Amino acid sequence: MFRTAACAAVLTAAVILLTGCFPDSRPPTATTTAVDASTVLLEYAPSDPSTGEGHLLHLYLPARNGEKRLPLIVWTGGNGWLRDDGGDSGEGVAELFGPAGYAVAGVNLRSSAQATFPAQLTDIQAAIHYLRANAGTYGLDPDRFGVAGDSSGGWAALMAALTEPQGGAAGGPHANPVSAVAAFFPPTDFATMDADLPSNCVGPPKTNISTCQDDASSPTSRLLGCALPTCPAALVQAASPVTFVDRKEPPILLLHGQQDDTVGWQQSRRMFDAAQAAGARAQLILIPRGHHNEAGQFLYSGAVGEGATSTSTSGGVTTPPAPIRMSPDVLVDFFTEAMR
Repeated sequence: MFRTAACAAVLTAAVILLTGCFPDSRPPTATTTAVDASTVLLEYAPSDPSTGEGHLLHLYLPARNGEKRLPLIVWTGGNGWLRDDGGDSGEGVAELFGPAGYAVAGVNLRSSAQATFPAQLTDIQAAIHYLRANAGTYGLDPDRFGVAGDSSGGWAALMAALTEPQGGAAGGPHANPVSAVAAFFPPTDFATMDADLPSNCVGPPKTNISTCQDDASSPTSRLLGCALPTCPAALVQAASPVTFVDRKEPPILLLHGQQDDTVGWQQSRRMFDAAQAAGARAQLILIPRGHHNEAGQFLYSGAVGEGATSTSTSGGVTTPPAPIRMSPDVLVDFFTEAMR
Protein backbone atom coordinates (compact mmCIF):
# COMPACT_ATOMS: atom_id res chain seq x y z
CA MET A 1 0.00 0.00 0.00
CA PHE A 2 2.48 2.59 1.16
CA ARG A 3 6.07 3.07 0.03
CA THR A 4 8.31 0.82 2.08
CA ALA A 5 11.23 2.52 1.78
CA ALA A 6 5.38 30.24 20.10
CA CYS A 7 5.27 29.42 16.32
CA ALA A 8 5.81 32.82 14.67
CA ALA A 9 8.72 33.69 16.93
CA VAL A 10 10.57 30.47 16.24
CA LEU A 11 9.99 30.65 12.50
CA THR A 12 11.06 34.29 12.45
CA ALA A 13 14.29 33.34 14.17
CA ALA A 14 14.84 30.62 11.58
CA VAL A 15 14.22 33.00 8.70
CA ILE A 16 17.09 35.14 9.97
CA LEU A 17 19.25 32.09 9.32
CA LEU A 18 17.55 30.96 6.11
CA THR A 19 16.50 33.42 3.45
CA GLY A 20 13.36 32.98 1.36
CA CYS A 21 11.38 30.99 3.92
CA PHE A 22 8.07 31.37 2.07
CA PRO A 23 7.60 32.07 -1.65
CA ASP A 24 4.87 34.12 -3.29
CA SER A 25 1.65 32.61 -1.97
CA ARG A 26 -0.26 32.98 -5.24
CA PRO A 27 -0.88 29.55 -6.83
CA PRO A 28 0.48 28.92 -10.31
CA THR A 29 -1.87 28.36 -13.20
CA ALA A 30 -3.08 24.76 -13.32
CA THR A 31 -1.04 22.72 -15.77
CA THR A 32 -2.30 19.29 -16.75
CA THR A 33 0.46 17.14 -18.21
CA ALA A 34 -1.29 13.77 -18.24
CA VAL A 35 -4.90 12.81 -17.75
CA ASP A 36 -6.92 9.62 -17.59
CA ALA A 37 -10.34 8.77 -16.14
CA SER A 38 -9.31 9.27 -12.53
CA THR A 39 -5.77 10.63 -12.27
CA VAL A 40 -4.34 14.06 -13.06
CA LEU A 41 -0.65 15.01 -12.90
CA LEU A 42 -0.32 18.67 -11.90
CA GLU A 43 2.36 21.28 -11.33
CA TYR A 44 1.50 22.93 -8.04
CA ALA A 45 4.48 25.29 -8.10
CA PRO A 46 7.23 26.38 -10.50
CA SER A 47 9.91 23.74 -10.99
CA ASP A 48 13.04 24.44 -8.93
CA PRO A 49 15.43 23.04 -9.99
CA SER A 50 14.15 22.79 -13.55
CA THR A 51 15.10 19.10 -13.76
CA GLY A 52 13.41 18.14 -10.49
CA GLU A 53 9.98 16.69 -9.76
CA GLY A 54 9.45 18.28 -6.35
CA HIS A 55 6.75 20.57 -7.78
CA LEU A 56 4.42 17.82 -9.00
CA LEU A 57 1.40 16.06 -7.54
CA HIS A 58 -0.81 13.20 -8.64
CA LEU A 59 -4.49 13.89 -7.98
CA TYR A 60 -6.60 10.72 -7.74
CA LEU A 61 -10.30 11.40 -8.20
CA PRO A 62 -12.92 8.72 -7.51
CA ALA A 63 -16.31 8.77 -9.18
CA ARG A 64 -18.41 11.58 -7.71
CA ASN A 65 -21.86 11.11 -6.25
CA GLY A 66 -23.83 13.80 -8.09
CA GLU A 67 -22.55 17.31 -7.40
CA LYS A 68 -21.29 16.55 -3.90
CA ARG A 69 -17.73 17.75 -3.43
CA LEU A 70 -15.04 15.31 -2.37
CA PRO A 71 -13.00 15.38 0.83
CA LEU A 72 -9.27 15.23 0.13
CA ILE A 73 -6.30 13.44 1.70
CA VAL A 74 -2.98 15.15 0.89
CA TRP A 75 -0.31 12.43 1.12
CA THR A 76 3.48 12.52 0.89
CA GLY A 77 5.60 9.43 1.42
CA GLY A 78 8.83 9.04 3.36
CA ASN A 79 12.26 9.05 1.73
CA GLY A 80 14.50 10.66 4.33
CA TRP A 81 14.22 13.93 2.39
CA LEU A 82 16.72 12.33 -0.01
CA ARG A 83 14.48 12.15 -3.11
CA ASP A 84 11.74 14.26 -4.71
CA ASP A 85 9.28 11.39 -5.23
CA GLY A 86 7.17 11.40 -2.07
CA GLY A 87 3.93 11.51 -4.03
CA ASP A 88 4.53 8.23 -5.85
CA SER A 89 3.01 6.18 -3.03
CA GLY A 90 -0.23 8.17 -3.30
CA GLU A 91 -1.69 5.51 -5.60
CA GLY A 92 -1.86 2.98 -2.78
CA VAL A 93 -3.40 5.57 -0.48
CA ALA A 94 -6.01 6.31 -3.14
CA GLU A 95 -6.86 2.61 -3.33
CA LEU A 96 -7.62 2.76 0.39
CA PHE A 97 -9.51 6.06 0.50
CA GLY A 98 -11.18 6.07 -2.94
CA PRO A 99 -13.92 3.54 -2.05
CA ALA A 100 -14.77 5.73 0.96
CA GLY A 101 -15.38 8.68 -1.36
CA TYR A 102 -12.10 10.56 -0.88
CA ALA A 103 -9.85 12.17 -3.42
CA VAL A 104 -6.11 11.77 -2.76
CA ALA A 105 -3.24 14.03 -3.75
CA GLY A 106 0.18 12.36 -3.78
CA VAL A 107 2.59 15.27 -3.37
CA ASN A 108 6.28 15.38 -4.29
CA LEU A 109 8.54 17.61 -2.21
CA ARG A 110 12.04 18.76 -3.06
CA SER A 111 14.92 16.68 -1.72
CA SER A 112 17.50 17.98 0.72
CA ALA A 113 20.05 17.90 -2.12
CA GLN A 114 17.84 20.29 -4.12
CA ALA A 115 16.96 22.63 -1.25
CA THR A 116 17.32 22.58 2.54
CA PHE A 117 14.65 23.30 5.14
CA PRO A 118 12.24 25.10 5.10
CA ALA A 119 11.84 24.32 1.37
CA GLN A 120 9.98 21.04 2.03
CA LEU A 121 7.52 22.79 4.35
CA THR A 122 7.05 25.52 1.77
CA ASP A 123 6.36 22.85 -0.86
CA ILE A 124 3.61 21.02 1.01
CA GLN A 125 2.04 24.33 2.03
CA ALA A 126 2.10 25.43 -1.62
CA ALA A 127 0.49 22.15 -2.70
CA ILE A 128 -2.33 22.54 -0.16
CA HIS A 129 -2.84 26.15 -1.19
CA TYR A 130 -2.92 25.18 -4.87
CA LEU A 131 -5.47 22.43 -4.26
CA ARG A 132 -7.70 24.70 -2.21
CA ALA A 133 -7.47 27.50 -4.78
CA ASN A 134 -8.46 25.04 -7.52
CA ALA A 135 -10.95 23.00 -5.49
CA GLY A 136 -13.85 23.99 -7.74
CA THR A 137 -12.05 22.74 -10.84
CA TYR A 138 -11.57 19.27 -9.40
CA GLY A 139 -14.74 18.95 -7.32
CA LEU A 140 -12.93 19.08 -3.96
CA ASP A 141 -14.43 20.29 -0.68
CA PRO A 142 -12.01 23.00 0.56
CA ASP A 143 -13.39 22.64 4.09
CA ARG A 144 -12.45 18.94 4.30
CA PHE A 145 -8.74 18.62 3.62
CA GLY A 146 -6.67 16.12 5.61
CA VAL A 147 -2.93 15.52 5.40
CA ALA A 148 -0.94 12.34 6.05
CA GLY A 149 2.44 10.74 5.47
CA ASP A 150 4.98 8.26 6.76
CA SER A 151 8.47 8.89 8.18
CA SER A 152 9.79 12.13 6.64
CA GLY A 153 6.41 12.40 4.93
CA GLY A 154 4.75 12.17 8.34
CA TRP A 155 7.03 14.99 9.48
CA ALA A 156 5.90 17.07 6.51
CA ALA A 157 2.24 16.30 7.26
CA LEU A 158 2.63 17.41 10.88
CA MET A 159 4.50 20.55 9.92
CA ALA A 160 1.81 21.44 7.37
CA ALA A 161 -0.96 20.93 9.92
CA LEU A 162 0.73 22.73 12.81
CA THR A 163 2.27 25.78 11.14
CA GLU A 164 0.68 28.68 9.33
CA PRO A 165 2.25 30.01 6.14
CA GLN A 166 3.04 33.67 5.78
CA GLY A 167 -0.26 35.42 5.11
CA GLY A 168 -2.21 32.23 5.77
CA ALA A 169 -1.75 31.16 2.16
CA ALA A 170 -2.40 27.44 2.58
CA GLY A 171 -5.39 27.92 4.80
CA GLY A 172 -6.83 31.16 3.46
CA PRO A 173 -9.35 32.28 6.05
CA HIS A 174 -9.07 28.98 7.92
CA ALA A 175 -7.46 28.80 11.34
CA ASN A 176 -5.63 25.68 10.09
CA PRO A 177 -4.81 24.68 6.51
CA VAL A 178 -6.21 21.17 7.12
CA SER A 179 -8.89 19.55 9.27
CA ALA A 180 -6.90 16.53 10.49
CA VAL A 181 -3.44 14.98 10.26
CA ALA A 182 -2.12 11.41 10.47
CA ALA A 183 1.57 10.54 10.71
CA PHE A 184 3.23 7.12 10.65
CA PHE A 185 6.54 6.89 12.58
CA PRO A 186 7.38 10.60 12.13
CA PRO A 187 10.41 12.50 13.41
CA THR A 188 8.97 15.15 15.73
CA ASP A 189 11.82 16.46 17.89
CA PHE A 190 15.15 16.66 16.08
CA ALA A 191 17.07 17.45 19.26
CA THR A 192 16.23 14.06 20.81
CA MET A 193 16.20 11.69 17.85
CA ASP A 194 19.46 9.89 18.65
CA ALA A 195 18.54 9.51 22.32
CA ASP A 196 15.27 7.85 21.26
CA LEU A 197 16.93 5.16 19.13
CA PRO A 198 17.05 1.70 20.77
CA SER A 199 20.85 1.65 20.48
CA ASN A 200 21.13 5.25 21.71
CA CYS A 201 23.04 5.62 18.44
CA VAL A 202 26.20 4.00 19.75
CA GLY A 203 28.88 3.15 17.21
CA PRO A 204 30.04 4.54 13.85
CA PRO A 205 27.69 4.82 10.85
CA LYS A 206 27.56 1.69 8.70
CA THR A 207 26.91 3.51 5.42
CA ASN A 208 27.55 6.94 3.94
CA ILE A 209 24.06 7.90 5.11
CA SER A 210 24.06 7.58 8.87
CA THR A 211 20.87 6.94 10.84
CA CYS A 212 22.59 8.66 13.77
CA GLN A 213 21.14 12.11 13.32
CA ASP A 214 24.03 13.94 14.98
CA ASP A 215 26.27 12.70 12.16
CA ALA A 216 26.79 15.16 9.30
CA SER A 217 25.76 12.46 6.78
CA SER A 218 22.39 11.79 8.42
CA PRO A 219 19.11 12.64 6.68
CA THR A 220 18.26 15.23 9.33
CA SER A 221 21.62 16.98 9.06
CA ARG A 222 21.27 17.03 5.28
CA LEU A 223 17.79 18.49 5.60
CA LEU A 224 19.01 21.32 7.83
CA GLY A 225 22.21 21.91 5.91
CA CYS A 226 24.45 21.48 8.96
CA ALA A 227 25.58 18.68 11.25
CA LEU A 228 22.79 18.62 13.81
CA PRO A 229 24.94 19.41 16.89
CA THR A 230 26.33 22.49 15.12
CA CYS A 231 22.97 23.79 13.83
CA PRO A 232 21.57 26.95 15.44
CA ALA A 233 19.04 26.05 18.13
CA ALA A 234 16.39 28.22 16.47
CA LEU A 235 16.72 26.21 13.27
CA VAL A 236 16.41 22.86 15.08
CA GLN A 237 13.31 24.15 16.87
CA ALA A 238 11.77 25.53 13.70
CA ALA A 239 12.11 22.14 11.99
CA SER A 240 10.62 20.14 14.90
CA PRO A 241 6.83 19.63 14.88
CA VAL A 242 6.67 19.47 18.71
CA THR A 243 7.55 23.16 18.76
CA PHE A 244 4.21 24.20 17.29
CA VAL A 245 1.52 22.25 19.13
CA ASP A 246 -1.23 24.30 20.75
CA ARG A 247 -4.86 23.80 21.73
CA LYS A 248 -6.15 25.04 18.36
CA GLU A 249 -4.53 22.24 16.35
CA PRO A 250 -6.60 19.86 14.21
CA PRO A 251 -6.96 16.26 15.47
CA ILE A 252 -3.67 14.34 15.29
CA LEU A 253 -3.25 10.59 14.75
CA LEU A 254 0.19 9.09 15.42
CA LEU A 255 1.10 5.47 14.60
CA HIS A 256 4.51 4.06 15.53
CA GLY A 257 6.13 0.64 15.74
CA GLN A 258 8.07 -0.06 18.91
CA GLN A 259 10.72 -2.05 17.02
CA ASP A 260 11.58 1.02 14.92
CA ASP A 261 15.37 1.43 14.80
CA THR A 262 15.31 4.40 12.41
CA VAL A 263 12.95 6.82 14.19
CA GLY A 264 12.42 5.76 17.80
CA TRP A 265 8.78 5.38 18.86
CA GLN A 266 9.36 7.94 21.61
CA GLN A 267 9.28 10.60 18.88
CA SER A 268 5.53 10.01 18.49
CA ARG A 269 5.18 9.86 22.26
CA ARG A 270 6.81 13.26 22.54
CA MET A 271 4.30 14.69 20.06
CA PHE A 272 1.42 13.10 21.94
CA ASP A 273 2.70 14.47 25.26
CA ALA A 274 2.98 17.94 23.72
CA ALA A 275 -0.62 17.68 22.51
CA GLN A 276 -1.75 16.55 25.95
CA ALA A 277 0.03 19.46 27.63
CA ALA A 278 -1.51 21.93 25.17
CA GLY A 279 -5.02 20.51 25.51
CA ALA A 280 -5.07 19.49 21.84
CA ARG A 281 -6.82 16.40 20.47
CA ALA A 282 -4.52 13.49 19.62
CA GLN A 283 -4.46 9.70 19.40
CA LEU A 284 -1.33 7.58 19.77
CA ILE A 285 -1.26 4.00 18.47
CA LEU A 286 1.78 1.92 19.39
CA ILE A 287 2.48 -1.35 17.58
CA PRO A 288 4.83 -3.59 19.64
CA ARG A 289 5.87 -5.68 16.61
CA GLY A 290 6.08 -2.79 14.15
CA HIS A 291 9.25 -1.62 12.42
CA HIS A 292 10.04 1.41 10.28
CA ASN A 293 8.57 1.65 6.76
CA GLU A 294 5.71 -0.68 7.66
CA ALA A 295 2.72 1.65 7.36
CA GLY A 296 0.86 -0.80 5.15
CA GLN A 297 1.67 -3.72 7.44
CA PHE A 298 0.36 -1.77 10.43
CA LEU A 299 -3.06 -1.65 8.80
CA TYR A 300 -3.21 -4.82 6.72
CA SER A 301 -1.10 -7.43 8.53
CA GLY A 302 -2.77 -8.97 11.52
CA ALA A 303 0.56 -10.40 12.67
CA VAL A 304 2.36 -7.04 12.66
CA GLY A 305 -0.58 -5.22 14.22
CA GLU A 306 -1.06 -7.76 17.00
CA GLY A 307 -0.90 -6.24 20.47
CA ALA A 308 -1.39 -2.65 19.31
CA THR A 309 -2.66 -0.18 21.90
CA SER A 310 -4.33 3.21 21.56
CA THR A 311 -4.51 6.17 23.91
CA SER A 312 -6.24 9.48 23.27
CA THR A 313 -6.15 12.97 24.71
CA SER A 314 -8.47 15.94 24.32
CA GLY A 315 -8.70 19.09 26.41
CA GLY A 316 -6.03 17.76 28.72
CA VAL A 317 -8.01 14.59 29.56
CA THR A 318 -6.18 11.40 28.56
CA THR A 319 -7.45 7.83 28.34
CA PRO A 320 -5.32 4.90 29.49
CA PRO A 321 -3.84 2.67 26.76
CA ALA A 322 -6.34 0.12 25.45
CA PRO A 323 -6.09 -2.68 22.86
CA ILE A 324 -7.03 -1.71 19.31
CA ARG A 325 -7.62 -3.99 16.33
CA MET A 326 -5.53 -2.70 13.46
CA SER A 327 -7.14 -2.48 10.01
CA PRO A 328 -7.45 0.06 7.17
CA ASP A 329 -10.59 1.33 8.88
CA VAL A 330 -8.45 2.81 11.65
CA LEU A 331 -7.09 5.40 9.24
CA VAL A 332 -10.26 6.02 7.22
CA ASP A 333 -12.47 6.27 10.31
CA PHE A 334 -10.11 8.79 11.90
CA PHE A 335 -10.39 11.17 8.97
CA THR A 336 -14.11 10.57 8.51
CA GLU A 337 -14.79 11.48 12.13
CA ALA A 338 -12.42 14.45 12.18
CA MET A 339 -13.66 15.90 8.87
CA ARG A 340 -17.44 15.67 9.34
